[in-house]
Amino acid sequence: MAPGVAFLLWVCTVLAAGPTRSDPLMPPSVSPLEAAFSARAGEPLRQFGYDLFAPARDSAAADASAPGAVQGDYVLNTGDAVTVTLRGQKSFSKRFVVDRNGQLVVDDLRPVTAAGLPLDSLRRELAAAVAATWPNTESFATLAEVRRIGVVVTGAVRRPGRQEVSAFATALDALSAAGGVERNGSLRAIRLMRAGGSIAVDLYALQVGGDAGNADRPLRDGDRLFVPPLGATVGIAGPVKRPGIYELPPGGGQLSAAELRDLAGGALRPGRARLLRLGIGPSGEEAAEEIADADARRFGDGDLLLIAPLREDRRDEVRLEGHVLRPGPRALPQAATLAGLLSRSDLRPAPYLPFAALETDEAATGSRVLHPVDLASVLKGRDRRRLAGGDILYVLGANDIDFLTAEPVLALLRGERQPPQDACPGLVTLARNLAADPDGPLATGPQARAAAGLTGARTPCPPLFTTVPDLLPLALRHSVLRLTGVSRPGFYPVVDAGTAANGGAREAIVEPEAPQYELIGHVRRPGTRRLTAETTLRAALADGKALKRDVYPLLGIVERYDRRSLTRAYLPFSPQEVAAGRADRRLADGDRIHLFAAEDVRGLVKPSDAGSAARSTEPADGEAADEPPILAALLDPAIVALIGERTVQVRGAVRDPGGYPVADRTPLSALIAVAGGLSADADPAAAELTEVTGSRRIVDLGRDGTHMAGPGDALRINPRPQALESRAVAIDGAVRRPGRYDIGRSETLSSLIARAGGLLEDAYPAGAVLTRESERRREKEQFQRQARELERTLALEVEKGEPVKAENVALARQLAAQLRGAEPLGRVVVEADPAVLRTRPELDPLLEPDDRIVIPKRPLTVAVAGEVLHPTAAQFVSGKSAEDYLNEAGGPTRDADTGRSFLVLPDGRARTLALSSWNHRVEAIPPGSILVVPRDPRPFDGLDVAKTFGNILSQLAITAASVSVIAR
Repeated sequence: MAPGVAFLLWVCTVLAAGPTRSDPLMPPSVSPLEAAFSARAGEPLRQFGYDLFAPARDSAAADASAPGAVQGDYVLNTGDAVTVTLRGQKSFSKRFVVDRNGQLVVDDLRPVTAAGLPLDSLRRELAAAVAATWPNTESFATLAEVRRIGVVVTGAVRRPGRQEVSAFATALDALSAAGGVERNGSLRAIRLMRAGGSIAVDLYALQVGGDAGNADRPLRDGDRLFVPPLGATVGIAGPVKRPGIYELPPGGGQLSAAELRDLAGGALRPGRARLLRLGIGPSGEEAAEEIADADARRFGDGDLLLIAPLREDRRDEVRLEGHVLRPGPRALPQAATLAGLLSRSDLRPAPYLPFAALETDEAATGSRVLHPVDLASVLKGRDRRRLAGGDILYVLGANDIDFLTAEPVLALLRGERQPPQDACPGLVTLARNLAADPDGPLATGPQARAAAGLTGARTPCPPLFTTVPDLLPLALRHSVLRLTGVSRPGFYPVVDAGTAANGGAREAIVEPEAPQYELIGHVRRPGTRRLTAETTLRAALADGKALKRDVYPLLGIVERYDRRSLTRAYLPFSPQEVAAGRADRRLADGDRIHLFAAEDVRGLVKPSDAGSAARSTEPADGEAADEPPILAALLDPAIVALIGERTVQVRGAVRDPGGYPVADRTPLSALIAVAGGLSADADPAAAELTEVTGSRRIVDLGRDGTHMAGPGDALRINPRPQALESRAVAIDGAVRRPGRYDIGRSETLSSLIARAGGLLEDAYPAGAVLTRESERRREKEQFQRQARELERTLALEVEKGEPVKAENVALARQLAAQLRGAEPLGRVVVEADPAVLRTRPELDPLLEPDDRIVIPKRPLTVAVAGEVLHPTAAQFVSGKSAEDYLNEAGGPTRDADTGRSFLVLPDGRARTLALSSWNHRVEAIPPGSILVVPRDPRPFDGLDVAKTFGNILSQLAITAASVSVIAR
């Protein structure tokens, strides 16, 4: 394609995309400078550097963001906002702005002069003012919002004028706020004017070398940025890493080819290159000049450098392509022959071995020619012809061979000379060969005559015939038509087939073989057999003697072909029934009998929880797709689908539950036998058969053996009711025989205590602890739900802009983390005194698997936990009050909420306490109790869920108390 045509196509593509300069997110259109250089270079060239501003930055969103961590040397000025937080005698957290007088006025404090003051100095001034007003009060100051400054941006920018930017903004930020530099503006001569002087800003230094330089200089209020017109430019085209149009540095003079190549990122490949300078003369003419010295400074305004490697050929390389695992180049010294180029480990599954193609250079004509290759001979080491550099070996697969008998190919062989509009290059090449030689052997020979009586499938063109179009006619010229002895009747290329080129066209390309059938799969002697008029399926299987021992007994498939239409039919049969003489069928010429191993069938059909007979091929969400079974990769997909469609699901009390395909309606006894038989806990009198129609009935397998199941049905063998639970319970502590005990379905706590030998003399049944896994999970989920609700409410408070204190937010997040990390025991309040349970059996709890019961010894202490100065276990004294125990623990802390104090009784129940001076009610506190003083929820008063914080804190305290009890 001519360079000018390539450029015009590129321009049309860009313009067809429809970008407009009003939308900064769209790519820019082609500038006049880019159009001029691209037309001269014959390839698209873009101006370098302007993508720095595309897509345009949303300056409003960027300026609205928080300033982040600000250093203490930041100098404050009018407009800065400061968050002042006080803690102690006076507590608040508010936002204040430095006013026009430069002062920061905080509530109830003397004004502090902040303008011109570093942030650290302001903190010291503020601390002194707070200490003078409120003793024992700490002060904190953080920068909440940075002031805005105004700069003027003029020249070649998209939105010139005054720009409001952050005090942290740089020259690059101001240019971005102005929409970026236009493509007719300079990136190398931008001027920053301040206080009567100017500073040069070069954006090339930032993009080429990473040196921000003056582009990263902070701006001041009143600064001006001017972007002058674009300066001198040069173009670089060819195999470089960053071809484009580059602006020359102002006043820098001309550049050398080496400097321009470095500016473009360097060459794509090492080695010598041809350097061509295209310069514009005084009269406007363009002259070409070869540059011998890359360091000579010859390139100025308007010049174009074209770089081309002296050589782009490749030496000592051969290639392996097609139906191989790792296609691509190979080194000629290590693959000097065909046998050295290819081994069986290189091939993908199902390669076609009788025919391959070797592409070489024809010495006489200098063109590329395809030669047929017997791949089997190559693999056996018999074909050791030497290779030359540039040779390519193409390996064909089953899909490539199937396409030789596809309907588009047959249509061309029948006489149609125009391929379909969407035809691949291989079909186009075949059509041209037939049209160029209408009386040739391919157009009038055996292939064409055979195509007149065939009907092919409409399969897509394989990629190999798209990459190598000449391979399709070559394969057809060397093909023979096989109707028997192959999996798919059709054209099969072989190396020794006669062609018109060698004068040996074979008229017997349609093979008139004797009728035959084929045994495939799990049989003792697979292969082709002669078919007689008396041959039946039972005779082919030799009354079952031809089958291997572990053959799958319920399904085999007879694959039958219609030679006229090349369509296949699949006839299922039961090998078990055929071998027993209860079923049989006559065979036809070309029948292929498929038998399968039981293990392979189980790998194909996975258990289906939904009860569907069809095997699912899609992985569930979040699961990785299983690797397909080896048998699925070897079998025809239609056979795999048929096996899945004829599956009966067998579930329940069998040794190997899952899906089992059947030929037709099959006795349930046969299904249970292939499923490994009934398991020990099976109940044969209560089998459940669900038919594909939806009807369901209970079947007694022992009484009636006539019940049958067909494809799509489901059979469930129900287990007998179990007298024992699957898992045991544990009892520890003050019992005579502690340990793990198997329990029945209705086992109670009193019976377990009796089995454990009863209680010891020092047992304390009032403090018994029963922990249950289901209750633990429920409490864990409750904590997780409360943590999520707490975090969601906190986020809503922040989104609404409510004045939430920062320390409250931190405390709330800490509480959510505690809720997520809490590990409850799952304690259940129970009565464990055998004497009480005998008189009141309704209090005797039923046990569940994995329950744990701990009967403690009689305690002599009362524990005090929570917000106390010294959590302890105080000695129990009858009549001692809660205040007495609390005083022994040092009393409540500053964060305690004594009004919510409660007592955890030895059996796990909780009871509120009144620890106030005006309440003189006497609370009886038994030994083994835990007095809990929870934390005060008042720090969370600023949140909508403050009323629930007390309950959350109490639950955490109860959890901690329960852990301490079980740990004794």
